[in-house]
Amino acid sequence: MFNFGQKFRHFSHKQRWRKARKRGKTLRLRVGNLSSFFHNLNTREIPYTVLRWFDEVPRSIAQEEQCIEDIDFLIDHTRLDEVVELASQHHGNIKCDFYSPTGKRGTGFKKMPYYPPVMAWEILSNREIYDDNFYVPPADLHFKSLAYHLTYHKATTSGIPSGTDDFPVSLPAKRPYQELLERLGDSLQIELPKPYTLIGLHRYLQQHDWGMPYDLMVRWPKEKGWMRYLAEQEEEIFRPYAENDPDLIVFMLRSDATESKEIREATIALIEEHFSILKTVPLDEAMASRTLRSTRGGNWMEHNGTETIPPTVVLVCRDDTPEIFALNDPRRKKYPLISNAKVLYKNDIRETINQKFSGNGHKRAVLHASDNAMEAQHHLQAVYGDQYPAICNELRC
Repeated sequence: MFNFGQKFRHFSHKQRWRKARKRGKTLRLRVGNLSSFFHNLNTREIPYTVLRWFDEVPRSIAQEEQCIEDIDFLIDHTRLDEVVELASQHHGNIKCDFYSPTGKRGTGFKKMPYYPPVMAWEILSNREIYDDNFYVPPADLHFKSLAYHLTYHKATTSGIPSGTDDFPVSLPAKRPYQELLERLGDSLQIELPKPYTLIGLHRYLQQHDWGMPYDLMVRWPKEKGWMRYLAEQEEEIFRPYAENDPDLIVFMLRSDATESKEIREATIALIEEHFSILKTVPLDEAMASRTLRSTRGGNWMEHNGTETIPPTVVLVCRDDTPEIFALNDPRRKKYPLISNAKVLYKNDIRETINQKFSGNGHKRAVLHASDNAMEAQHHLQAVYGDQYPAICNELRC
């Protein structure tokens, strides 16, 4: 039961939550009596982790009074109502930011998921109890998620040198991030040259399927100069193929488009009405896994962001009659990176499939399409991995 003070805070927290959702910001609440707060989260079996700086989390009211740092949580957004309720019952001054795998309901970072959903769910699914008190990522995912945070979220404000002449100066950091990350790397025997650099961490994360996907880099709302630099490194690989075949489009059919022969054939027929299909590629397990981790995660989440709907078939297409997507087209606000306006036929295809086939109460997203020539090449690389250059040469024949 709420007392008067708790009722007022609950109302205040819900107002703060509404504003965060409306403005695309991250929900931040002030919490106290953390031991009790964690106990209640654990008792209710709410999936969460504290993301980092575990040793700095206060263990007593006295420590809370001295704490000036905030706590970053990763939570299941479908349980956020309960988290807000519990926060209202635990009054205090510890600033807590709440992120989720989907970024929905005010749990994103500038309207983006804080981590790609597949990686975020990996953290939540493998969480471990720390100090018999609260949940944290296991050691290997702690290193990867912290490296991701410093490489892409903090970037040139991390205090970690970039490792490139293009960004010779790194701004002073709030914490000794490099020292802390290297210490964690040593404990895990991470084979990464020292001193750690941002470009070195980026390459390490890519090699371990934890890098930020190219099609997310070009949309990331922060550290734009650094993100543009990293994206250009990827584009150096794609550019020769993209310039040779600028009208290539890659359609990725999700499992909700291939769960029956009728839906699959109807979807492919609709694509064929507008584009020439050069290659149909059923994805094996390795291809699907690589694509899930290498492309924007929101395309593969459904049913309120709680279920992964993986890609199952890729159609490599060419458009012989592309239409210029005008700079003043009102749709460009939502689709800033599209170069060929006909790519937006994907929305008509989705609508047609949803009209013809029942989705058991859910609308089917059906497919994902590349927005431009560079993104088409990125998708091909995600699908084929090391075989990517050979496939590009085959398509040129």
